[in-house]
Amino acid sequence: MPTSSPAAPTSETDRLADLRSRIDQIDERIHGLLIERSTIIDALVEAKGTQTSGGTQTSGAAAPSGAAFRPLREADMMRRLVERHEGSLPMITVEHIWREIISTFTRLQADYVVHLDGSADAIDMRDAARFYFGFTLDLVTEEDPDAVVAAVAESTTDLGVIALTRAADTPWWRALGGDGPHILARLPFLLETGRPADMPALVLSPPVSEPGDPDIRVYSTNWSGKRPDGALAEAGIEILARHMNEGTDALIAVPGDMTRDAVAALLERAGAEPGPLREVGGYAAAIDLDDSDDDDF
Repeated sequence: MPTSSPAAPTSETDRLADLRSRIDQIDERIHGLLIERSTIIDALVEAKGTQTSGGTQTSGAAAPSGAAFRPLREADMMRRLVERHEGSLPMITVEHIWREIISTFTRLQADYVVHLDGSADAIDMRDAARFYFGFTLDLVTEEDPDAVVAAVAESTTDLGVIALTRAADTPWWRALGGDGPHILARLPFLLETGRPADMPALVLSPPVSEPGDPDIRVYSTNWSGKRPDGALAEAGIEILARHMNEGTDALIAVPGDMTRDAVAALLERAGAEPGPLREVGGYAAAIDLDDSDDDDF
C-alpha cells in the first residue's frame, strides 16, 4: 500500500512552521556532518602519528612538519566550492565559514601558532589572520618580517604572515628556502571588490613533507643594472617585495610552468644582470570572483 505524502501547509502560519522545521533539520545534518568529520580527523591523526599534547610529542609519533597546513589541497577544495556554489549566499561568506571549519580541524591534527608581521597595520593584519586561520588560534605579533621569519625558523609547526603592503626595510626573504621557512600561501585567495580581510600577505611555514606543485613559484634573487619591471610584468612575473641597496634584492612570483633558466634569461635580456635565483616556495593562483563566469567552472 503506497504511503501518503505529508499534507501541504494550509496557512501562512503552517508554511512558516514548515520552513523553520526544515531549517532545524538542515542544522542537525550540518552538526552531524561536523561530528563525523571530527571522527575522521581523529583517525587521520592516529594514522599519521602527528598529534601533540601540551607541546610534547605523543608516544610513537613522528615530529610534525609545517603543522597540518596544506594550502594547495585547500585551494583545490575551494575551487570546487566556487564551481558548485549558487544562490544568494555570498561566496566570501562561504569561504569564511569553510576557513573556520578547516582551520579548526587542522589545529586538531597538530597545534600551532601564527606569528604576525608587526610592521603592517595591526587591525588589517589581525583581520586577515582571523579570517584565514579562524578565531580560536593563538596569534603572536612580532616586530617585523625578519622577526616573523626567525620565529617560524625556530619551530617545526608554527606559521608566519608577512604583509605585502609596504616597502621592505630589509631583504627578509634571504633567510627563506632550503632548511629555512618556505612560502606556502598568499592571502587572500578569493579576490572580490570590497571583500573583508583583503590585506595582501604571504604565509610562511617550516619545510613540509608534501609541498605539492604550486601554480606560482616564488624566487629570491638580486640584480644590478637596468630595472626589469616592464619585462617581468609582460612575462606575468610579479615583484612581491624588493630592497634597494647597491643593487636590488627581490622576491618574485613566477608562473609555475616557467623554468628558472627562462627567468634568468629574461632578466639578462632586460639588462638587469641577475644573481642566482633560489626557489623559496610557492602558492595557488587566486580566484578573482569579479572576473569569474559560472560557465567557466
